[in-house]
Amino acid sequence: MPSKSRFHYVPILKWRQGEYQSLLRMEDKWKDFILPLLELCPPEFDFETQKLKKTIDEQLSTFAVRFKAKWGTRSAFVDGLHIDPNDRMIGGIHPLTFVLDEVRLKGGKVVPVTGFERDPPYQAAVKDAIEKDQRGFCLRLSLDDAADDDLDDRVIELLDLLENSLEETHILVDLKAANFQPVSELSKLIVNILRKHTLFAKSRSLTLAGSSFPATMASFKKSISEISRFEWLLYKEVVRLLRPQERRPQFGDFGIAGPDLVVIDMRLVKPAASVRYTIDDKWLVTKGKNVRDNGFAQYKDLCKEIVKSPHYLGKDFSEGSEYIYLCSRGEASTGNLTTWRWVGTNHHMTKVVKDLANFYGS
Repeated sequence: MPSKSRFHYVPILKWRQGEYQSLLRMEDKWKDFILPLLELCPPEFDFETQKLKKTIDEQLSTFAVRFKAKWGTRSAFVDGLHIDPNDRMIGGIHPLTFVLDEVRLKGGKVVPVTGFERDPPYQAAVKDAIEKDQRGFCLRLSLDDAADDDLDDRVIELLDLLENSLEETHILVDLKAANFQPVSELSKLIVNILRKHTLFAKSRSLTLAGSSFPATMASFKKSISEISRFEWLLYKEVVRLLRPQERRPQFGDFGIAGPDLVVIDMRLVKPAASVRYTIDDKWLVTKGKNVRDNGFAQYKDLCKEIVKSPHYLGKDFSEGSEYIYLCSRGEASTGNLTTWRWVGTNHHMTKVVKDLANFYGS
């Protein structure tokens, strides 16, 4: 765990190609400040055949190999919340147990994530990992969970079930796509919650996460737009309101995406080309036409819009920022949707880590 610095960053990423490629392409010096929370993704549904494209075994069999290739022996949280509770691997093994066992065999360091609502077999898989790895677990709370008057009792009950101490438990308060406005009021609410329950000060780590990125690009009418990063504005205000002796939470977000795992029938939608570029307190987004009818060549012009913007941070800022520069000049491929997910996510994570370093004077 990144424990030597004053901060670490917890990006919540769905384990898909664009996201894990973005981790791979991070500079090592910035990887040291990142503790990703990786959400396992279920097999995709084929709307044409009305069947899953893969079995659960096929879907999860590559996780450990890719984790080692993309993230090495660095630490990460792993959450199976999107996996069907009824799914089992061949031999009846719980999917979370399978993934954690495979990562362990390859020398990876992962910590399971759970919540109050997970079923008994899921909690048993978490307990098994705690016993084998001695790294504790991460408790993922909703805002309602955190504000519950009975939170202390619920946490004690879960800790007893998992036979884990509070001091070895990471806590992440997940705001998801909260109503962040007004930021001043939500920040006061969160500070009051953190002060109300002493468990937030005693846990191994504490993270505040959320996402204000729009769930869909349909509402974007202009070719270039700016979107406020309310979760980042909120975080800075929460830290400002906390007293010097009070514990500061770590910062987490969902990268350049919303929090939900969206299942779409691609026969019925035509995704638009877009480049998502993180700047100070905002995202700069350029949007083109749908890629099905208009292709990916339009990304060259979308990148030009980013590069000529006064907000562009330069080609040396991140690998994603460099790719945008090269594409604008026709020196890099216009790629596909996955390409632009790693480009945007890689740049976003680099920007967040550098912002946190400046914020904490590191």
